[in-house]
Amino acid sequence: MGAQPGPRLEVLCGGKSLDSDRVYDPQTNAIVWSKGKIQIPDEQIFSTQNPSAYIAQRRQIMGELGAIAGYDVTELTIAANATGLIPDTDTLHTPVIRTVEIPEVLAPKEDGGILSHRGVIDCVSCLRQANEPGLGGGVFIVIACENAYSRHILTTKGLIPNKKGTTALIYRPYHLCGVETPITTLVAGLLNLPTGTTDYRPSFDVVGRAKEPLKAGDQIGNDHSKNIEYLMRPALPVAPDNPLPFHMANGNTLSQDIPAGTFITASAIQPKDNDPLWTIRKEQDAHFL
Repeated sequence: MGAQPGPRLEVLCGGKSLDSDRVYDPQTNAIVWSKGKIQIPDEQIFSTQNPSAYIAQRRQIMGELGAIAGYDVTELTIAANATGLIPDTDTLHTPVIRTVEIPEVLAPKEDGGILSHRGVIDCVSCLRQANEPGLGGGVFIVIACENAYSRHILTTKGLIPNKKGTTALIYRPYHLCGVETPITTLVAGLLNLPTGTTDYRPSFDVVGRAKEPLKAGDQIGNDHSKNIEYLMRPALPVAPDNPLPFHMANGNTLSQDIPAGTFITASAIQPKDNDPLWTIRKEQDAHFL
């Protein structure tokens, strides 16, 4: 008899952490990281007893300093297009959580988490104490199994489970950007092997929404700009009233005012002559969208 196929692992959520961990000091009741320090009014919200109940309060305390950046949304959109994972919300949740809380929080609501869908992509702002493991821009997946025995094996052989034992965390706690990129290039160039996906159809775009009023004549910056909110939305053809894939606006000039809370559309942008991104996207839209 041949070997029987193993149990199927269901990816409930995949994602990455923000590059800089948030280090909580219980002695001073403060969070310290590369951008500064925040005093915490109530240490209870960092209790691990029920982290899902404190997500909104943690986000409110961290404010913009704990928010996801445009380049993070860009990376996750590339990953979503490559993996088939989808955003649970177009702004992404980006909860402020400890590594051990990831399988508890980034799980479906029926398992005690915050997700409305299964098979999603998201980001975490990693919270830890000085003696706890961090993520440092690393990646993770939260998984589930189809039978009780498989779940038992996963949750008792070193993976971090949720309290119910219905989900588990697999993660890589570092971001080796100086190693990963050249390896990918070498594998593709020397071995002629794909390092991405076999399904290259576009599913999602990064689009921009003004966080403050933008004026005609302003030049749009890159995905580090603070005056724009970045969202992951289903890919649409470039059309006058559709939200424009953000990087097509990068470096171009606004032809009209954009009120706060309004998406940047193609009709609001004066593209440069022979802009290669606009040319390529026109070809892509004709072929796929």
